[in-house]
Amino acid sequence: MINIKDSSLKFLNKNIFSYLISLYGIGKFRAKYICKSLNLNYFIKVKFLCDKTLFKISKIISNFNVFESLKKFNKDNINKLISINCYRGIRHKKNLPVRGQNTKNNARTRKGLKKNILLKKNINVFKNKKKSKKK
Repeated sequence: MINIKDSSLKFLNKNIFSYLISLYGIGKFRAKYICKSLNLNYFIKVKFLCDKTLFKISKIISNFNVFESLKKFNKDNINKLISINCYRGIRHKKNLPVRGQNTKNNARTRKGLKKNILLKKNINVFKNKKKSKKK
């Protein structure tokens, strides 16, 4: 069960639809489903909802796989791919793009900074420190 009343003030001023979308594991489709099943207008502010409605919303959300359980589920799937050494698992292990993207020129975010540039910068800094000590 989630506790909507304990969430921060920035969420209390949101529409119920926007608030539901901001929760991890609930997208537009599930947010619409929740609002329609309780006959709620999408644009009602969270702070104006009564406790009974908030309890019903949290009860519906508890039926879905959301928050930490969803994160654990995704992590377990990735670890399973890695353990069976399939192509996708190997790509995950090497921190390369998994879905067939080209890596010759792009994929900098997944691969990280270039290692040789980092080494050159560190060597230059090290040389500059030695020169400053000689003076």
